[in-house]
Amino acid sequence: MDKKKVEKRSKCMKPFIKYVNVRHLFPTRYVVDIDLKKAVDEADLVDAEKKVDTKKQLKTIFYDRYMNQKEVTSEKKAQGSSYFFKKLQF
Repeated sequence: MDKKKVEKRSKCMKPFIKYVNVRHLFPTRYVVDIDLKKAVDEADLVDAEKKVDTKKQLKTIFYDRYMNQKEVTSEKKAQGSSYFFKKLQF
């Protein structure tokens, strides 16, 4: 695909924020080097306006990481990011 088409398709990312119990997460062999703990704070999730701002910030983080997938240093992280951004098959 050409660069214009990739940018057009990647604009439709819609992040969401949800509280999840850590004990219910299932570990996988894939690792993504996106640090979301700095971007999301629990205090921001209480107020609706701050939650919208946090979602916009997450969208920019995901968009930048998606567009720069080839600049990953480790092979394991590159494999994890390609899995993370792949469409799920149900």
